[in-house]
Amino acid sequence: MRVEVRLHATLVAAAPGTRAGEAFPVDLPDDATLATLLDRLAIDPAAVHLVMIDGRAEPDHACPLADGARVALFPPVGGG
Repeated sequence: MRVEVRLHATLVAAAPGTRAGEAFPVDLPDDATLATLLDRLAIDPAAVHLVMIDGRAEPDHACPLADGARVALFPPVGGG
């Protein structure tokens, strides 16, 4: 299956050549979960603060993904 991924802020380092917020496809096995996607992108789950799948927040990294899902990953926000 193929999902569309958007990485934001510091997480964009996991996809060299991609700008923050720019969509790119990722091919995954048919039984993939959010954890599978993070592993494929070599992103530490602790580095992800918010996950949006098809426009809805998803806190469970065991959540199964569907073909064509749109996944956005956001790190914690800091600053002052």
